[in-house]
Amino acid sequence: MTPSAKGQKPRLAAEIEEDLRKQILAGQTPVGEKLATERALCTRYGVSRTVIREAIAGLRAAGLIESRRGSGLYVRAASVQAPPWQSGMPEMQAEIGAIVDTLELRAAVEIEAAFLAANRASPGQIARIRSCHQRFAEAVEAAEKTEEADYAFHQAIAEATNNSAYRSFMEYLGKRTIPRGKLGLDTTGESYRAYLVDMQSEHLDILEAIERHRAEDARQAMQAHLLGSLERYRALSQP
Repeated sequence: MTPSAKGQKPRLAAEIEEDLRKQILAGQTPVGEKLATERALCTRYGVSRTVIREAIAGLRAAGLIESRRGSGLYVRAASVQAPPWQSGMPEMQAEIGAIVDTLELRAAVEIEAAFLAANRASPGQIARIRSCHQRFAEAVEAAEKTEEADYAFHQAIAEATNNSAYRSFMEYLGKRTIPRGKLGLDTTGESYRAYLVDMQSEHLDILEAIERHRAEDARQAMQAHLLGSLERYRALSQP
């Protein structure tokens, strides 16, 4: 498979996702088998980790792969077409549609916010982003609610742009920024925990790019994170 030209990363991620999907559906990577590691997939396709993560997010949203704590990603039954935390959601279609709309708006703003933060963040602002990431990780480990720490992480990045309009935007969205808390999801299962662990890893990619002042990497990491969330919620919105 030949990678697309630079500047077409969303298209490239979609191409890789489709290639992996075909392999899974054709049985080339059987149900129950471990998916190749991110490092191996980066080498195979000649792309960055963020592109691979975006492709994987699409496969996860389609229910074709699942995370197993401390082990990696595994192929699920091809008949599963939605995230494992979808149960009980049909009555929430209108709510999920509004969430998708908000995520599209967030992506338009926060991807650029990550880029600016990587260029402008002070040491103190970076320390705050790291502290918010640590709070999220501790909440995941303790099986506590993560919504507040999640919002604080994204708000800290907005503040690190040193542009008050980004901070005001996040304040305007408020609780809509992190909508999962009001969807009545079953948060006790391993699948939900795996979802949070994946999110924690995506946050770390964003943090490390900002910390190293690698602006383009920060932009790509935020893009992979938010577009992955979009795919998950779009899967929930399917009738």
